Amino acid sequence: MEMNFIFSNTLKWNSEYQASMFFRDKASFEFATPPEFHGPEGFISPEELFVASAHACCLTTFIAKAKKAGINLVSYESSAEGVLEKMDGQLMFTKITVKPRIKTDGDKEKVKEIVKQVEQSALVINSMKTNVTIEAIIE
Repeated sequence: MEMNFIFSNTLKWNSEYQASMFFRDKASFEFATPPEFHGPEGFISPEELFVASAHACCLTTFIAKAKKAGINLVSYESSAEGVLEKMDGQLMFTKITVKPRIKTDGDKEKVKEIVKQVEQSALVINSMKTNVTIEAIIE
């Protein structure tokens, strides 16, 4: 069976390097070019959203796999960092590192295995050229 999903949004340019993004009947937000590239302070940037997409996908994929495996989560907190550097004359993200701290009362070895599965199979991560690694602390 063929699966086809469409995710869409719209945007409206406001001024200079700043615009608003809309997701139909969901939340909207303002964003801008980051200050590093002459944008205004105080706005989320496309670069931050890129890293956040990988980060959020790690969590949602982990939760789905943990539930399927019967793992009980006590807590999950994480940070993510993306490295933007010049490669072959172009700026690009070369690496994203996600660092979750996972607390479970379940099998910690199974949780480690799930983390590896997430690194290899998360949908958004698999759609990126960027190398994404997960450095989990499991308690």
